[in-house]
Amino acid sequence: MNPQPQPNPDEAAPDELAVALAAWRERLAAAGTRCTAVALVPDPPAVGVPFDAAVEAAVHETWLRLQQRVDDERPVALERVAIPQAGGVHLLMAARFGYGQGQKATLGLCLPAPHGERVVQAVLFGLASLQWALTEHQQTALRRGMHLLEVLGHVESQSGARAAAQEWVNRTAAWARAAAPGAAPLTLALFDASGSAPRWWVGADTAWAQKASPAVLEAGEQAQRALAALREVQEGAWWAVPMLHQGRPVAVLVARGEAAACTPEVLRVLRASLALVEPLLRQWRLAERSLPLHALDALRHLLTQLTRARDNGHLSWKLSALGLLLAGIMLFAIPMDERVTAPVVIEGQTRQLVSAPFEGFVATVRVRPGAVVAAGQELLALDTRELQVEQTKYSGEEEQVAAKLRQAMADHDAAALALAASQLQSARAQLGLVRAKLARASVAAPVAGLVVSGDWSQQLGAPVESGKQLFEIASSGAYRVALHVADQDIARVQAGQHGALRLAGVPHQTYAFQLALVTATASVQDSNNGFRVEAAWDDAVPTLSPGMQGVGKIVVGRANLFTIATRSSIDWLRMKWWSWWF
Repeated sequence: MNPQPQPNPDEAAPDELAVALAAWRERLAAAGTRCTAVALVPDPPAVGVPFDAAVEAAVHETWLRLQQRVDDERPVALERVAIPQAGGVHLLMAARFGYGQGQKATLGLCLPAPHGERVVQAVLFGLASLQWALTEHQQTALRRGMHLLEVLGHVESQSGARAAAQEWVNRTAAWARAAAPGAAPLTLALFDASGSAPRWWVGADTAWAQKASPAVLEAGEQAQRALAALREVQEGAWWAVPMLHQGRPVAVLVARGEAAACTPEVLRVLRASLALVEPLLRQWRLAERSLPLHALDALRHLLTQLTRARDNGHLSWKLSALGLLLAGIMLFAIPMDERVTAPVVIEGQTRQLVSAPFEGFVATVRVRPGAVVAAGQELLALDTRELQVEQTKYSGEEEQVAAKLRQAMADHDAAALALAASQLQSARAQLGLVRAKLARASVAAPVAGLVVSGDWSQQLGAPVESGKQLFEIASSGAYRVALHVADQDIARVQAGQHGALRLAGVPHQTYAFQLALVTATASVQDSNNGFRVEAAWDDAVPTLSPGMQGVGKIVVGRANLFTIATRSSIDWLRMKWWSWWF
């Protein structure tokens, strides 16, 4: 923030010190000791009072030398110096003394002739009143600082910029009224000056005011005058001070009260409080604006910097502008392939399931998943001991019934013949069923290929039900690609599109494919709903095994990089808008 006349309490300190020194000089002159010029250098020399400009040039070097000579052990140093502007040789005196809470300062005096020990002693005796005045000034500054911190704490505890401004202007008005007891009440109003004309924002003890009211209009005229002059103005009962930021006015504080109310101490309070709190309120108001306004301000700032760079030849800004231009071209002007990413599983072109032929127990296992088998090769054998017992049983029954049948035929017993024939047919059927099971007890591979699933090597003797899946065999040499495309991307995926994949087992190699079929089969994988899409290899089928997994990328079109990067977010916002609005 650019300074304006006395906006800071520290900047008001030299005037207060000068007033204290002038009063001390008057008391010294009344006691019979005159001094041509006086200076005060606090330790550390943050704020002080220098010699008059007419005297400073003549005594500068001598004054610096005397400041180096005085300390706590040798508090006084004297040296004669010629001051033609003041009429001859003067005695330059440097006296170091303490005041307040451990503060130190060096007092400089130019004493005209006659020079004597009595004059020096009179000055030293008179230092007591100056020490008291400086101590009182320090206490006032400390109280002012504590009060400023208290006001700032109350302001920062508010929930919004307007509430904070209202709290600040109320407490500042109360503080100013306390600094001028007995005077008529002092009213304050804070105007926003960021636009073409000042606008009333908040007023002391007033939560709301009509814009067309006489009080607001009259205060607005005073604020307009301060903005036109860009400095503090005071006329009659009105006082106004503008605050500047980067050379532009941002706020105006307008006070109205009698002359007794606008004392120097009250004005110092108002300036100090405004200088401390107004930047906080301004930044608070900027932060509360909408996101589009923030973006507009950022764009304006960028354009301003670019204009300055063009006019002033700033290389860094030119390079930044060139970088932004190239970034914009890459984001919006260069089309790129848009891809849909989906998990991939390699499957055999033909998958054959091998089931249990009948209910039984596992006797022997010949293969495990991953084994390559030939058509007709034995995979697993079921236990046939019970079947063999049944075969012997039904064979004996068949022989007995056949003997009965021959005896009935010999006896020409029609009834016995019919019964024996029926029993023989039943025994032969049971025997045929047992023999069929024995023939199928050895489970063979229906096709040549790779055993994908079915590990029975650790389950010898385990029972199996009829029709239970034992093995899955994928035909060798013919594979297809199965992709799980998320439902938010399935609308852009069509048969005939090309893509590429990489497998976890061979991540360094890329395989090309072409979509062959987009199915309507939905499934959930890794908590993501999607659809099954099948693809065929573009080139020769690589040496792969069914079940290998990887990641595929399908080229679904071309778009600029910005569209590709923001598509998912925009789709999400569309769905949210649909669910919220409709």
